[in-house]
Amino acid sequence: MSIYSLTATLLFAATSAGAQERGGAGQSAPITSVTSSVESPSAVPPSIPSYADGTKGLEYLVKDMLKLEKEGDQQRLAAYEKSLALPDPDNWFTSVFGDELGSRMSVISAPMRMDSLVHTADMLAAQLQEKRTEIQVVQFGGSCNADATATEYPFLLLRKTPERLYDVRFLGTNSASLWAYFAYVNGSFRFIGNLKKKEIVESGERPRPPSSLPVERIRVGGNVAAAKLTHLVQPVYPDEAKARHIQGKVLLHAIIAKDGSVQDLYLEEGQCWLSEAAMAAVKQWRYAPTLLQGRPVEVDTTIQVIFTIGQ
Repeated sequence: MSIYSLTATLLFAATSAGAQERGGAGQSAPITSVTSSVESPSAVPPSIPSYADGTKGLEYLVKDMLKLEKEGDQQRLAAYEKSLALPDPDNWFTSVFGDELGSRMSVISAPMRMDSLVHTADMLAAQLQEKRTEIQVVQFGGSCNADATATEYPFLLLRKTPERLYDVRFLGTNSASLWAYFAYVNGSFRFIGNLKKKEIVESGERPRPPSSLPVERIRVGGNVAAAKLTHLVQPVYPDEAKARHIQGKVLLHAIIAKDGSVQDLYLEEGQCWLSEAAMAAVKQWRYAPTLLQGRPVEVDTTIQVIFTIGQ
């Protein structure tokens, strides 16, 4: 294993739904089915078709939205944008992620969800301009999905219930971008926001009040902690990852006990197969005790494990 620079090729954003049970029977209904038969200024706002739950349904939805953006039909596209709104977000987030995390997610995602109502058309226009018009939808049932990105997997692990989530990937010849996440709620695809575990966890941290008691834990950088490493167990490169040429960085948040053992270990970023292998190895690492004014203290640090396939 050697260290290398990992360059993310997927960008993050957010997205939508699909057509007269689009994706159900595998047939694509004509986009004209979206139109209202009344064309006067007092016409009822255009409705949109229904899209079946599943990767095909969301794929059809996004393709229809791209088509409307290409045709410049902003009125119909606006109806699609509104359909992405998540009804009763507080209740949905707490039911899927639990009361504490769900409440935080509802607050953190609110600006993202609001932004999708007014800027989705701009995002789609950017995809067309960059010729990223091939659509790939990934469904996340279980958390360890080989197609989950390094930032998606830690977030997916936060679910308390097996709620299916989706992302949408716009693929082009030279670039790609990603729109995350979607859920199927009340018969439609809803945008829940491009959430990341680190932001969610940090939003719940509270500053510690000053204390006259001796310091029991200190924060040190990963390089400083690594210098005290006395026993290193190399991670086993998963066969599945090697077969699919998956490589990259796993970032862990660790609490090192006063005796130098790894007391707590949390995943911050990493592909699922690589993360599981990295955590299994790092739990066995040992460090020289860290002393502060002659007293051993716990250490709060980050650990980076790099997986790369040799040439």
